[in-house]
Amino acid sequence: MAVATKTKKVVILILKGDIDLEDILALKGIITSFIEKENFFFILDFSKVTHINVSGIEYLNERKERVRNLGGDIKIICANDYISNLFIYAGYCGEFEFFDSEEEAIKKFENLI
Repeated sequence: MAVATKTKKVVILILKGDIDLEDILALKGIITSFIEKENFFFILDFSKVTHINVSGIEYLNERKERVRNLGGDIKIICANDYISNLFIYAGYCGEFEFFDSEEEAIKKFENLI
């Protein structure tokens, strides 16, 4: 009898500082490289982010849609009110799930994994 085990991993990306459009494009590339390795579950830690370019949120949403189509998702943790409001301002209210901790976000992945 052959037994196959498939483990899915959660990738945690810690962002820092003022995230401009160039940083978002780099992040998009990083996420794509993980997708190519069949990692479809991402947590973006915004605890050390002071600002994010509103235009760049669209690129994050594109990656989120791609991983959702592959059975995964992108969750955001530790975003302050200012950052959360930028997502609302950009028109992505409700498109991303925001959590206070890594543990909370990982629990939300349990039904997908």
